[in-house]
Amino acid sequence: MQVLDKRREIAVLKSMGAGQPSVMKIFVAEGLVIGAVGTALGLLLGFLTCLLIDKVGIPLNPEVYYISNVSVRMNPVEFALVALLALALSYLATLYPAAKASRLEPVFPGRRI
Repeated sequence: MQVLDKRREIAVLKSMGAGQPSVMKIFVAEGLVIGAVGTALGLLLGFLTCLLIDKVGIPLNPEVYYISNVSVRMNPVEFALVALLALALSYLATLYPAAKASRLEPVFPGRRI
């Protein structure tokens, strides 16, 4: 969506001399920032939810589940692994749109201004 919304800005950058790698780096950096913010908010929300469940608990029917409540165990290594994988996936998700944006032509053939 960013590529479609930013066509005019990409055309200006390319007409000013920006090459394909420069345009691609801009979109990859923007995608990584968005992914990092989303990852940080998701980790914070998950951590707070785990703390709430640990403090308040989720009661279960012991006749059905053989336990009386849901237990929570937080492992910092798992949090770090989730963060790393989320950032890696957001990086991979930015590659195709960034490559597509870098290949856009600054002049639209057949269009008069």
